[in-house]
Amino acid sequence: MNKDSQDNQHDYQVIKVKPVKLKKDYTFFNQNPFFKFLSFLTVLLMKITLFYFYGIFFRGLRIKGKKHLKHLKDDRYILVSNHMHVMDAIWVGSLIFPRKIYVTMLQSNLGLPLAGKILRAAGGIPIPETKDHMVKFLKELKDELSKKTPVLVMPEASIKPYHIGIRKFLSGAFRFATDADAKIMPFVFIYKKPNAFQRFISRKPRIQLHVLPPVEITRYESKHETQVQIKDKVHQIMSEYFYLHSDYKEEIQNEA
Repeated sequence: MNKDSQDNQHDYQVIKVKPVKLKKDYTFFNQNPFFKFLSFLTVLLMKITLFYFYGIFFRGLRIKGKKHLKHLKDDRYILVSNHMHVMDAIWVGSLIFPRKIYVTMLQSNLGLPLAGKILRAAGGIPIPETKDHMVKFLKELKDELSKKTPVLVMPEASIKPYHIGIRKFLSGAFRFATDADAKIMPFVFIYKKPNAFQRFISRKPRIQLHVLPPVEITRYESKHETQVQIKDKVHQIMSEYFYLHSDYKEEIQNEA
């Protein structure tokens, strides 16, 4: 297995997935009105149960920097976040709801029993594994971004529960942004020490989701250099922010 393949495998797996093969004419961004209505209801239910009840009440999730979300209505955005909890993408999507958001995910996630269908209905977009599908995916992605629909990409690719700091980024999110002439909006999950009440519920750290200001892409001579520069810039911004605001500076081994 090559390095990129290794980087795209989840470090945290609890469910065995079925093999998934996409149809030749697979539609990544489904425009069917009935599907969109189902998607709305799915995310609404997730916001009530997984965002408010599990996230806010049980996990002590708090949100900072919501004022930056107003920029999403003005331009095309790729959203990026550290991948530290099985619910982190759901929390980001629920925060932005009722505004529509898509979330890229491994194609293999479609093979998760029941969860695969739920993730798809909620706006999950599988990242294709073949060249032909990738061409179609990139075209549909660019079309969707042109409608100013935000797309969330986890540039760390794999989940590593409660990891301290920001791990190495893969290039996908920044390739999407440069190809579609989109801006980047970083989201950073940090950890705070639990208070007495929260320690009674769970010994794990409290989680805060911080929305950072948009980052514009500076164009260089080549597309590759542009992607590398914006990837490194966003990684530095998120890393410095994490260590400035998180209570935990050492590795936490607790699982999600």
